[in-house]
Amino acid sequence: MKNKILIISVLVAASFTSCINDLNTEPLEGGSVLTSEAAWQNPAIYKQMLAKIYAGFSLSGNVGAAGMGDIVDYGDEGETTFIRSYWNLQELTTDEALCAWADDGISELNFSTYTSSNRFVQFAYNRTFMTIAYANEYLRNTTDEMLVKRNVDADLLAKIPQYRAEVIALRALNYYFLMDLYANIPLIDENLKMGDVPEQKDRNFFFTWLENQLKSVENILPEKSDLNYGRVNNYVIYTILSKLYLNAEVYIGQNKYDEALVYLRKIIESPDYNLSELDKPYKNNFGAENNLSNEIIFPIIFDGMNSTCYGGITYLATAAYDNDMAPNFGLSEGWSGIRALENLVDKFETADTRALFWTEKRTKETYSWSDFNSGYSVVKYTNLKNDGTKGSHELFPDTDFPMFRLADVYLMYAEAVLRGGSGGDLATAVTLVNKVRNRAEVSPINNSNLTLDFLLDERCRELYWEGHRRTDLIRFGKFTKDYKWNWKNGVYVGTTNINDDYKIFPLPVQELSANKGLTQNKGY
Repeated sequence: MKNKILIISVLVAASFTSCINDLNTEPLEGGSVLTSEAAWQNPAIYKQMLAKIYAGFSLSGNVGAAGMGDIVDYGDEGETTFIRSYWNLQELTTDEALCAWADDGISELNFSTYTSSNRFVQFAYNRTFMTIAYANEYLRNTTDEMLVKRNVDADLLAKIPQYRAEVIALRALNYYFLMDLYANIPLIDENLKMGDVPEQKDRNFFFTWLENQLKSVENILPEKSDLNYGRVNNYVIYTILSKLYLNAEVYIGQNKYDEALVYLRKIIESPDYNLSELDKPYKNNFGAENNLSNEIIFPIIFDGMNSTCYGGITYLATAAYDNDMAPNFGLSEGWSGIRALENLVDKFETADTRALFWTEKRTKETYSWSDFNSGYSVVKYTNLKNDGTKGSHELFPDTDFPMFRLADVYLMYAEAVLRGGSGGDLATAVTLVNKVRNRAEVSPINNSNLTLDFLLDERCRELYWEGHRRTDLIRFGKFTKDYKWNWKNGVYVGTTNINDDYKIFPLPVQELSANKGLTQNKGY
C-alpha cells in the first residue's frame, strides 16, 4: 500500500504522496504562506522539504495533478515534469519513438533539428535546476550552526546527517542528467551567495565533482527496505557512478571501465536485487504493482489517488494509446501521440516477450509522422496489476517509473568487460546477458555472440522507452554517425549522418538571456 506524506515548498505548504514511508508527517496548520526562516522553525519542515526534493522527479506542482505549478507561465503544466521532458529528449531524438503531435518543439526532437528555443530543452533544464535549488536551500538550512541556532531537538538532530546525504545524492543525480544533456552548465551549490553569478563549468569539472559528491555519502544513506522504498540508497549511487564511468570516454575522453566494474559488481553481488520469478513476465516491471519488483533499484513513485500529474507514467501510457486501446490497459483515455519507429520493432525476435506492441489497425511503417496509426503502439507501460486488474485510478496509473533496473546493470557489466575493463570476465558477462534473455524467452548467446553491436541492440530490446537510448547511441558512436533511422533529419527514409553538435543539447535561450556569463554550446 502506498502511504501518504505531505510536503511544503520553500514558501507554501501543499500536499504530496508516495511510498517514502519514513517521511510521514502532517501539513503545516492552514497551509499558510510562510517566510523561509519561519518555515524552518517547524521541525516537520526537515522531512517535508526532503520529500519536495524527491518530488522534483515526479510531480509538476503543489496541488493535485495540476495546480500551483513549480514552473509557471506555460500552458501545459504536465509538460514541465521531469520524466516527460527528459524522456522526450532521450527518446524522441532516437530510433525508438516518434510523436504524432505538432506541438511546438516536438517535431524538432523527432527530426534532430532542435534549437536553443525548443521548449523541452528549456523544461528539462528548468526542472533539474529547480530541484537543485531546493537541495541547496536544504543544505544551507541544515548546517550544524543553523541547527544549533534553532535549538533542534536531539532526535531530529540525529536524523539530519542521513537527510543531508539523501539531498546530496539527489542533487548529484540532477547534475548528472544536466551534464549528460547540456555538458557545459553553471555550478550552483549551497555556497553561492545572493547576487553571485554562477560560473559555467565543463564536463571535466563536473565528472570529478560528481565522483566526490556521490562517494561522500556512501554508507550514510538509508538501507534498502520496504520502509525506504523510493529513497536513494548505496545501490542508487553505485548505479550513477557506474553510468558516469561507463560514459567517461564521451564525457572526459578517458577510459574508466575498470572503475565502472567496481561499482557494477557491488550491485550484482548484493542479495537485495535479482531477476526473480516475481519479475516474470517482463511486463510486470511496468505495471501497477511494479513496486513489488526485486530488480528496480531506483523507482520514481506514482500513485493513482495521491501522487499524480500529467507527466510521468500518465504521459508514457496514455500518450501511447488511443481511446479504443486505453481500457485494455487500465486507463480511461488515450492521447494518440507517441509510438514505435519500425527500427525498434525490427530488433525483436518473434518469440521475445519484451516486444510489447499493439498492431491492430496499425502499420509498422511510420510513413506519416503525424498519423498515430502510422507505427505500432507501445503497450509497455500499463495501469494493470500483475493479475490483470486495474490500478486505483483510471487516468493516473499506480505504476512507478523504473529509473534504474538490475537488467541495465547486467548489460552495463557485459559492455564494460567487452570494452576492456578489468575486474570482470567474459563468462560472467555472458551469464548475466543470458539471465536477461531467459526472462524474455529468447535463445541464449555464447561468447562469440557477445559483441558491442549485439549489446547495443540488446539494450534497445530490454530498455526501450526507459530514457536511456540517446545516451547509449552516443556512447556507441551511432547517434550522429554511421546509423540511419526513419525520420532522422526530417525525412522518412532517414539520414545516416547528422552534425556532431547534436550530441549535446543547446543551453536554453532564456538562460543565456538571464546569465550573460554563459557561453552557448558549439553549433547553436
